[in-house]
Amino acid sequence: MPTSKRIFEMRSRYLRYVVSSGNHANFHDSSANLNYGRVDLLGNAVYPSEKFLAPIPSEGSLYALNFVADAFKDFRAYYLKMVTAGGIRQEQGALSIVQPTRGWESMHTLYGKNIDGIYSNLVSQYFEKTGTGGEKSDRRPEDFEQFVGLLNEFLYSSGDEIRLTRSSFVLSRLNGIATTGLAIEVTPNLGTNSTKKFFGNPNFKFYMNALKQFGFMVDVDNPGRIIADIGSPEMQNYMANYEITVDNLFDKMYYKASDYDYDLLKVYISQFYNTYVAQYPSKTVTTPTKCGNPSRRVIVREQISQDDYSDDYWLSIYVNTRNFELSQPLDEHKLKKVIKNAKDLRKNLDISDAIRYIRDTMRKYQFKK
Repeated sequence: MPTSKRIFEMRSRYLRYVVSSGNHANFHDSSANLNYGRVDLLGNAVYPSEKFLAPIPSEGSLYALNFVADAFKDFRAYYLKMVTAGGIRQEQGALSIVQPTRGWESMHTLYGKNIDGIYSNLVSQYFEKTGTGGEKSDRRPEDFEQFVGLLNEFLYSSGDEIRLTRSSFVLSRLNGIATTGLAIEVTPNLGTNSTKKFFGNPNFKFYMNALKQFGFMVDVDNPGRIIADIGSPEMQNYMANYEITVDNLFDKMYYKASDYDYDLLKVYISQFYNTYVAQYPSKTVTTPTKCGNPSRRVIVREQISQDDYSDDYWLSIYVNTRNFELSQPLDEHKLKKVIKNAKDLRKNLDISDAIRYIRDTMRKYQFKK
């Protein structure tokens, strides 16, 4: 467990990026802190529990974390009150309307689409990939072991574009800040190309100050997106209504994405293969002979259960997958060592100890380039 001093240092480093620089103290630079709201104070990938979501005032069904929804409700009431009182200029193009258009998005939905895309690209593109001379290579696997080998090749040949484990997906650019429950997009959404227009808005200064009063930041790359500043005293007042602090926020309202990485990996790879078998139940293999008449044999693929394979087999797949997702920080020698250590822990202690060892070992490389 980290010491109290270490936790304090990590907390300070986390919050240092919450308030960005600029003429106003409540800009958020997402490019400098891509993982805001997606990692806890210890660097674990996290996502919010849906039971803590609350509706935000809008024309549709939009949600945010409960304390964020409360703060936005008060901010919008204050802002509209100033509009009515004439404190805000209302000519066309001015920030006189603050209507929410986008709130929380389900990480599970996005992750599910990501998994579907991986399978589709693997089968329709990689298995049928043409060679450099235009010839069509036959990568179609005959059994599960070949399928896993080809999946591994596919991952390593795809650069850093594929995220198979949930924790890796949460920290990727495939998963936006909307899944954190901390962000709300409003109209008029001036978009990523209208920053100058936003800064020149006659209500710009009032808008920024009003947001700050209620604990919000503005995304410097998309002024239409406002984000809860969990480091601000104003937002912490709303958090306190739910007995939430910066120190316990991620423990109480979020799940660790890596908790079921190993189990989900087994499920999805097994499903990948069984879906493939259902679509392509057999394969005809043609072999040339001396007499000139090629011989043909039909291989019938069989569906598998993840329990058909040992934990040691799946642990190796888990380590290799995480190494790929982290841009291969482990060379072949170190990779084999981690796999061996994990298998020893599984044998001498328990599978959960082996999984924890892999998770903690690979996390060291999570934010290294």
